[in-house]
Amino acid sequence: MNKEVKKKLFSGLADWIIDNEPNYPSFAQCKLWIKKQDSQYVITKNDEKEILMLLTYLPMSQQMNNVLYAKYLDQILSK
Repeated sequence: MNKEVKKKLFSGLADWIIDNEPNYPSFAQCKLWIKKQDSQYVITKNDEKEILMLLTYLPMSQQMNNVLYAKYLDQILSK
């Protein structure tokens, strides 16, 4: 599999996961999304680990960003 195709596919997957905040997709939904984007793509065990990592860390990152944005907005409004 072309690394550029995989990079583009997983970048799109990450964006899609974040766009679904706060109702993040399931592992199965992520695999289905990949198949819908590229029906020829074969999801490997390593890909599954990467999907699980995205599902674990993207929501945590978004939550931390939201807290930081709220804190900064509060600081700005308090001035």
